[in-house]
Formats: sequence, C-alpha cells, structure tokens
Amino acid sequence: MTGAIKWAAANPQAISYGSSNHESTLQISPNLVGFQQVLQAIASQSAARHSRVSRITVDRQTEFNGAQAELADIYRRLRGHKTDLGPGMPKADYSNMPETPPVFIPGDQSAGLELVDVTLWLAKRIEENKPISPELRALFWSQAKRGMTDEVSLAALDKRWRHLAHLPEPQTPLPTELTRMLNDAEKKRRQAAGTIQAKF
Repeated sequence: MTGAIKWAAANPQAISYGSSNHESTLQISPNLVGFQQVLQAIASQSAARHSRVSRITVDRQTEFNGAQAELADIYRRLRGHKTDLGPGMPKADYSNMPETPPVFIPGDQSAGLELVDVTLWLAKRIEENKPISPELRALFWSQAKRGMTDEVSLAALDKRWRHLAHLPEPQTPLPTELTRMLNDAEKKRRQAAGTIQAKF
C-alpha cells in the first residue's frame, strides 16, 4: 500500500480513476451509478406488480442522456438472464429488465419529473432539518412510503459487502485455470511494486 500511495502522491495527473476520457468518465459518474439502480428498481417493481413497463421518462440532460440510453440498452439485452456473481455474492437477476428505451424530455414538460424534483427537494430539506409545511410533509410521505431508497456511499457499500470478509475458506481446490490467473496477477503485482519501490 505504501508504494501505491507514494506513487499516487507523486503522480496525481496519471490517476485515471478507471476512465481515460470524458465518455468513460460519464459511465462511472454518480448520475450513471444512480441510473443503474433506477433501472433495477423499475424491473423489481414490474415483477412485483406483474406488469410490463410501457414508458421510462428521464429528465433531459445532454451530458448524461447518451450514456443513460446506452446503459438502458445494455440492461435491455440482458433481459431474461440470471448470473451467479460468486461465493457470498447475490445472484444478478435481469429477468424483468424493461424492454422500452428511455424517453428524454425537459423536466418542466412532465408532471412525473416535476413530482420527482419536488420529492427530492423535500427529502433534502427533511434531511437537513429545515422547516416544511404540513401539506408538503404529507406529500413527501405519501411518495416515500410507496418507494425505496438505496444509498450510494462508502458506508452503504461497507454495510452491503462487509459479509464477504467473513466467508468460509473454499473446501475444494480452486480450478487450475483460476489458480494460474491468480498466480500471474500476483507475479505482476510484485513486479510493479518492486518498480515503484525502486523509484523512491
């Protein structure tokens, strides 16, 4: 860890954070992370209500809409698939992913988008302990009790995945191919760590 941190401190401009250009940066933006959760929530609501999704209305934001449309298309093509993510991990179920592509319109041209904006504004005020009228509080809770929340934060990630640190050791040997890949990765890591240490 020490070598990596020293290198990062000396080379902050070389850190790509998993993206090498503007388009890639959009793909890992909080906006796109949240949009994945929206699509998953739509799929789960569709399954719970035994209904087909007829339309997905999204606020028009030129910077993000292209990446949102691309992500929605990827999820659409995954429809019907279930994937095992590995030991201790939940199964990824794409069975009910919506088939309809999102429609992008200005927020002031959709009552639904305006209601979302008002609900989010109210949620922020409540979170900040700012005053709101009884009528607006009732409006907020009429929406909140029908919905769901999913936090995007380090604390939420820790809560969701902490159990992975306590999984039992595998009782059977790892497949030969996986063992070879892990050994190769460890060899490369050691070589890279040696190179970094040599620079300092």
